[in-house]
Amino acid sequence: MKKFAIATLMAVAMASAGAVEVGVIGGETFHTNNHINNTAGLTVGEKFGKVGVTFEADHNFSQKTATNADRYSLIGSYDVAKLGSATVAAKAGVDYLSQHSGSTLPAGYGFLAGVGATVPVTGKVSATVDYRYAAGQERVKPQNGNQVLVGVKYAF
Repeated sequence: MKKFAIATLMAVAMASAGAVEVGVIGGETFHTNNHINNTAGLTVGEKFGKVGVTFEADHNFSQKTATNADRYSLIGSYDVAKLGSATVAAKAGVDYLSQHSGSTLPAGYGFLAGVGATVPVTGKVSATVDYRYAAGQERVKPQNGNQVLVGVKYAF
């Protein structure tokens, strides 16, 4: 319940700031070409010039290990380059992982660092691709690794 309240509070704060971007993401986490899990989720973000802040809520599922986890991330970005119409940004953030499978596994915290690109498709719709490395506490080690995510955002 506390996680839902924090997510709602962050979404309301971002919505009151101005041009909010909402989107969907999907991808996978892997260690050295070894697939760990699939990811699907939602994002809410805001850009302030070259600086951006995004809240993400996603669900990770591994068919191989039957491990599920909900990840709640707060990610900051800074636009570092413009390549044609694409904007490339450095990203860093923190996340909270709530793991669950047949029995309750411990929750924990982690850090994210990576790079992402956003390409406008229309005036309000953009396509995104991100690479991140996620590292967390020992108890959430099954969720650590390289993440590749693709998504679509809509700006209000």
